[in-house]
Amino acid sequence: MGDDFFKKSKELFKSGDIKNTIATYEKALSNIDRDKESKHYITFLKDILSHCKKNNLREEEALVLRAMGRTYSVFKEYVDSLKHHWLALKIQRKLGKKIEVAEGLQFIAEDQEVSGNFDEAIKSYIEAREIFNELGKKDKVSLIETELERLEEYSKEALDTEYMLSKFNIDDF
Repeated sequence: MGDDFFKKSKELFKSGDIKNTIATYEKALSNIDRDKESKHYITFLKDILSHCKKNNLREEEALVLRAMGRTYSVFKEYVDSLKHHWLALKIQRKLGKKIEVAEGLQFIAEDQEVSGNFDEAIKSYIEAREIFNELGKKDKVSLIETELERLEEYSKEALDTEYMLSKFNIDDF
């Protein structure tokens, strides 16, 4: 199914329909073939990004950068994922796209979390929650609050474990 969406997104790109290209690619992401190398997908996205830059399509450029970030994340390439999410976020902030900013912050928080950067993940989630709250997206606020509670509990447990390890000099062995 993911390959069907991917093929369709390629066809849409050839026809010049950038917004639907990206929307269809986003559908492909959930069923992406992880056996293929990420560059198979990233090369396609780079072509779209180049087109967007050349034609000054800032909104679409941000969406492509976010899709690149999500693709890198699927392939567990979190440094590249975060880089592209931040680039997308910068554009979306300039364009005043609040919902996209909040969604981007969620993706960033997820990558920060799997990278072990829990404090930064919490900050990103909090900022996303504030924006979603401002926009009246109560379901999104609730989901983020659940994530924050889980992360804060995990952080507390990690600190307790670290304290116990240092107190009893377990790290010395």
